[in-house]
Formats: sequence, structure tokens, C-alpha cells
Amino acid sequence: MKPFPVLLSILCFFLFVLPQCTHFRAPVPVIVYQACAPPKILLEIKEGKDVPAGLKGIAKIKVESPDKKFSVKEIIIAKRPGCLRLETLSPLGQPEFFAVTDGSDLFFFSPSENKFYRGITSPEHVSRFIPLNLSLEEMVSLILGKVPLIDYDPEQVKCAVEGVLLMVNLCAKDGDSTQTLKVDTQNKRAVGIEIYGQERSLTLAAEYGNYQKIGETIFPLEISISMPQDGSKVKISFKTIEFPSVIDPGEFKLIPPQGVEVLPLE
Repeated sequence: MKPFPVLLSILCFFLFVLPQCTHFRAPVPVIVYQACAPPKILLEIKEGKDVPAGLKGIAKIKVESPDKKFSVKEIIIAKRPGCLRLETLSPLGQPEFFAVTDGSDLFFFSPSENKFYRGITSPEHVSRFIPLNLSLEEMVSLILGKVPLIDYDPEQVKCAVEGVLLMVNLCAKDGDSTQTLKVDTQNKRAVGIEIYGQERSLTLAAEYGNYQKIGETIFPLEISISMPQDGSKVKISFKTIEFPSVIDPGEFKLIPPQGVEVLPLE
């Protein structure tokens, strides 16, 4: 046999045959959790000391759901526990849709349609402008950068290290859910959470990124929330943001302009 066919055969073996042999593949690393005392970051998240009481900002909101996919620029005003004002801006920067709630009443106003809607604040109504199966309080909390935690059993906290991440595993006191909290060990900030229901079904996932110090507040300018069971995902990317000590309650009320048709939310 000539040398060239032999070399070609060897080369083909390494390029095409060897990679297909599963016993040569690198094993998938398994995260091993071990019991640990609740880390300081977990206790700080639980207390919510770093979470601002309210914010005002401009953000790009990207929405994906089974029946819609769009991206808009929004003025956002939020205040704990359940006050929220969203103003959708046109390409020219003019408000073209308003969604406002004080936690009790919900207002929609579309200037282009000259229609004003008013009704009670309910998950069904709120999901019309943010398609997430969450309560208003949960939604406002996430917008304010609060990392949600299940009601965990402090005796069942487990930890593992994966690269620069500290993985904290939590188990609910009632045993119905578990949660994985991902903490960047370099900046001591939460960068993600995953909450699982029964049979390890992922019910909620969130990612927090681009932490910046704004005044005295360190805040994630990028927040992504997904609910795999509903097929919905929302990503908020703040372009400008501030944390006023006081927000006028009037920001969360909307009065219909004179001559505008007022309709009930159904």
C-alpha cells in the first residue's frame, strides 16, 4: 500500500470516526451540592436591603410569547408594593400607549385610538401588557431588581461552586418546590435564579446582568424573566434610570382627556 492512502486513512479516522465514539467524549460535569450554612448574600437577598423603593427610567422591553413577539421603548415608573406606570414610546419618542395602575385600579389609554379603558387590577388584565403569569406585586418586585426566593428551609441549604459562580440550592419548607440561586463570587451579586415545581418542572427563571452603581444603589440594568411552562419571556434593558426618594402617587392615576371615549376593561 502506498504511504499516502495510509496517512489519509489515519487522518479520516481521527477526524470522522473517533469523534463518534461516545466513550471518548468528555463527560458532562455534574454539580455536586453539599450542605452549607446560608451564605451572607442569601440572607441579604431575603431581607431585600439593597432593593430600591421605587424607580423612574427608560428601557427597551423585548417580549416573546406563543402568540406575540415584539420590542418597545418604555418609560417605566415603579413603586413598591404594586404601583406601576408604563408609557410606550413611538419611534419619535412620543407616548403612544399608557398602562397605569395604583395596585387597585388599572388604566389603559391609546391616544391614536382615542379610547380610554378602566378596570380593576387583576392578573388577567395586567398580562395584556406584560404577558407573565405573575401577580402585580411580583412583577413590580422583579422590575425593581429584587431576586425572588421561595420560602426555603434554612436547614436544607446546599452549595456548590461552578467556575466563578456559587450555586445555592434551596428547598421549600412545604417540599413542593426547589430553587437554584446563582451568585457571581467576584462581585457578590445574584446573576440568576431557577425555580422548580413538582417533578422538577422549571416554573420561573430570571437573569440579572450589567450591574451598575447609580448614586448609592447597585442595580442590574438588564433583567430577563421567563416562564417556560407558558412559553413567555420578557427582557428589560434600562437605558436611563434614577431612584427618587419620593414618587408622586398621582403618577399611578390616569384621568381620561376631555372628549375621549371611556370603556370598561373586560
